[in-house]
Amino acid sequence: MALETQPELQIKFARRDRALLLVLANLVLTGLLIGHLLTSSGGYRFELDQVGFEAASFLSVFVMFVAATLIKVSLAERRAVLLGLFALQTGNLLDAATGIFFNASPVWWWIGDGLTFTGEVILALVVFQFVRLTNDLANRDPLTGLYNRSYHMRALANLLKTRNNDKESVAVIAIDIDHFKHVNDVHGHAFGDLALQAIASAVNGFQGEVKVISRTGGEEFEVVVDQLDEPAAFALADRIRLVIASIDLGENRQLTASLGIALSHVGEALVSLRQRADAAAYKAKNTGRNRVCVAD
Repeated sequence: MALETQPELQIKFARRDRALLLVLANLVLTGLLIGHLLTSSGGYRFELDQVGFEAASFLSVFVMFVAATLIKVSLAERRAVLLGLFALQTGNLLDAATGIFFNASPVWWWIGDGLTFTGEVILALVVFQFVRLTNDLANRDPLTGLYNRSYHMRALANLLKTRNNDKESVAVIAIDIDHFKHVNDVHGHAFGDLALQAIASAVNGFQGEVKVISRTGGEEFEVVVDQLDEPAAFALADRIRLVIASIDLGENRQLTASLGIALSHVGEALVSLRQRADAAAYKAKNTGRNRVCVAD
C-alpha cells in the first residue's frame, strides 16, 4: 500500500535562475512593446498628472510579478498567477501608453483594457481556487483525507438541527478498529498509518449513501446518515464492517472493527447521540468484537 499524498499548504522560494529568466522575458516583451509604440506613433510626451496612476499601477504589478517568480505557494496555480499578473501589467502599460504616445492607435487602449480585465479575472479565479482548497484542507484529516473531527461536529450539528425540525432521525455509526494498539506495537506506526488509510478508503466507498464520513480519533471513525430506520442503518453498518474485514493488508494481515449505531431521538443533543453510539461500539467490543450493536 502506498501512502496517499494529501494536499498541504507550503510556501517556499523558487529557483533563482528560473525566476531571473521569467523576469528577463517580462522585461524583453515589455521593451519590445514600448519600442513598437514609440516607432509607430512618431512621438511622445510624458505628463505625470495624465499617466501617473497607470504608470504607478504598471510598476506595482511588475513588482508583484517579480515576487511571484521568487515564491511558490503549493495551493495556488503559479503559472496562472504569473499569466494574470503579466496580463494586468501589460494592460496598465497600454493604458499609460495611450497618454504618452499621443499618435498611437486607439486600438491599443481597447487592448489595454481587455488585458487588464483578463488579468483581473485570472487572478480572481486563482484566489477563489486557493480559498476553496485551503478551506477544504482545514476540514480534512491529513492522514486519511476524510473529514476531521472539527468539521464532523459542525456538519452533524447542522444535520441534527434540520432533522429535528422535520421530526426525523439521524443515525450515527461509530467505528472503532479492533486491537489497533497491538497493530502499532507489533508492526510499527508506519504500518498503522497505512492500515488507517486503507480503512478510510474502504469506508469512503459508501460516501454516496451517507452524509458525512470522518476520522474522529486515532483509530475511530464516524459515519452520519439520515432517512434510515434502525434495520436499514444496521444493514449499512454491517456492510461497512464486512468491507473493513475484507481489506488485505498483506501477508495475510487483516483488521476488524466494532461498530455502534445510535438513532437520534427528537430534540436529542449532539453529545448525547454520539455518546450512545460510542457506548454501542464499546458494547460490540466487549461482546466479542467484529460486530455491530445498536444503542438503547
